[in-house]
Amino acid sequence: MAKCAMVPLRTILAAATLLVSPIFSLSGCGAPINVQPLTPADIPIVHAAGNYPHEKYVIMADDTLQIRYTFHPEINQESVVVQPDGKITATLVGQMNVTNMTTAKLEELLAEKASDQLRNPEVVVSIVRFAERNVYIGGEVGKPGMIRYRKGLTPLQAIIAAGGFLESARVDSVILVRGGDSDKDYISRKLNLQESISDGNKEPLLLAPHDVVYVPRTSISEANLWVKQYILDLFPFMKGSAGVTYRPGQ
Repeated sequence: MAKCAMVPLRTILAAATLLVSPIFSLSGCGAPINVQPLTPADIPIVHAAGNYPHEKYVIMADDTLQIRYTFHPEINQESVVVQPDGKITATLVGQMNVTNMTTAKLEELLAEKASDQLRNPEVVVSIVRFAERNVYIGGEVGKPGMIRYRKGLTPLQAIIAAGGFLESARVDSVILVRGGDSDKDYISRKLNLQESISDGNKEPLLLAPHDVVYVPRTSISEANLWVKQYILDLFPFMKGSAGVTYRPGQ
């Protein structure tokens, strides 16, 4: 599956508009969207790229960790916050980057690094507080912005929580952008939510924390906006003048 460079997830909402805007172009045949449609073969791959807290979770900035040494409780750390750069300061070990590690991998690494000072150290790492987890909704929705992630959240549910589709929304071409294996990768696919609305079909996948859902304009609404910005706003005397009537959607 094709992957492309992306900005860090913390700035993904601001970047989303820059990311998706160039893939739309107004033409006589409508606005083509050059993002691959989601296929059944894509679903397990896109799912695997999601950092779901209830599955095999990898540590992120702002997570709070608990680090315990089974036979050396005097060096336990009850609340270790992962810094924005992905680093923590661990007893006996010092600074280390832990982002995109599972807790099991971090346990193994801490035990290895502490073994020169402790005999057969046993380390248990737990996440006591997850970083704030949001989904970002943009484009032709009532209230673009962030909504709180929850287990089982679907793209359509997230859009409804963001105020629902505007009349100008292109419901059959909703864009999902998901972080890949690292902050340098992303996956994007086009979702046809019209099938879920019209036919009641089950949505093919669930959202993950930090997903971006972008709802593009229909070609008709793009044409209306062009007329408004480049004709009516520049030449206000044309509004309502003889022989010139502007009716959105026509």
